[in-house]
Amino acid sequence: MLLSPLRHLLFCLLLALPLAARSQSAAPLEVVVVASSHGNPNPAASYRPIIEKLKAYKPDMIFGEYISAAEMQQLPADSYAPRMFRTRRQFVQQRSPKARPLTARQMEKARQALAGFPYYHKTRMDLARSYVLGFDRANAEYQLYLLNQEMKPRFGGQELAYFNTVFGGSDSLQRQRLVRPNSEYHKIFFPLAYELQHPQIYPMDCQLYDAAWSAAWEQTDKQVTALGARFKLDSTSAEATTWRRMNAAGTAYANYGPATNTPLAVYQALNAPAYAEVDEPANFYGGVALYGAPGFPTEEVKAMKAQWLLRNQGMCANVVRLARQQGARRVVVAVGASHGQLMTELLNATPGVKVVSFNVLP
Repeated sequence: MLLSPLRHLLFCLLLALPLAARSQSAAPLEVVVVASSHGNPNPAASYRPIIEKLKAYKPDMIFGEYISAAEMQQLPADSYAPRMFRTRRQFVQQRSPKARPLTARQMEKARQALAGFPYYHKTRMDLARSYVLGFDRANAEYQLYLLNQEMKPRFGGQELAYFNTVFGGSDSLQRQRLVRPNSEYHKIFFPLAYELQHPQIYPMDCQLYDAAWSAAWEQTDKQVTALGARFKLDSTSAEATTWRRMNAAGTAYANYGPATNTPLAVYQALNAPAYAEVDEPANFYGGVALYGAPGFPTEEVKAMKAQWLLRNQGMCANVVRLARQQGARRVVVAVGASHGQLMTELLNATPGVKVVSFNVLP
């Protein structure tokens, strides 16, 4: 029996969940998917309306678009995520050559100590270093944000010296991109977690399909490059019309946005259904609307979208699985804006899961 597209997505998502998580699927779980910008250059204070909106929701967990430490070590060393993180980890390791990741028991002891008194600065530094050495990028960045942004003014002389020895100081952390001042995490989700007294950020990204995605993208890009070359030779052909339509998709994306450029207005625009209508064509060279058009690499784009779907299914499965494990009832998921609409559809199709739009939060 053939499944409808929606039922097929649900079937794939459920297969990705362990049996224990599926058995708990009837437990209510609310998810706020926050389609986010990766660049947030405005002053920190201008993001307060977003933080306050999410803070009032009182989530039990906050998820970020990070891969887990286990997946980071499972991926081939030359794939994007491990390759990018390797130099950052090496930087920290070289500053403390004898340091090793804390044991699970030591990590928990450190978290409990900080929950009781958040100003054990050396304990937090050791915990942050352990997260880096243990390939947990999400919590390494969270703890380094806390140290660099929230705790540093309270450092004593010896604590500041230790911080500079272990991490090279604030400038070094920014050069290594272990602290990213304009990321959505630094401006919104780390302050949110800190103010809600959450000890951890939960990783939910899925990069298991990165190699296949990259291969599909490379094939598509070759076809698009060839189409562009043919356009230069003959701008009157049917293929030239396709090329113009592809470029129009990029123009439509560039022109999308709110009348006012305040962070709250921008995030409301990113979380509106209309955003997906311009984002999909921009991300996929014109997207579904151009399937079958003269010269358009339809099969290659379909191959890209197949890997994109798998990644988003994996991300949703990670959110549900970890939320069920923690017994959470309300969670916030920070994710790049291009994922927002698809993840909303996938999660809404999951039994016992309800997506609450960021835009309807009071």
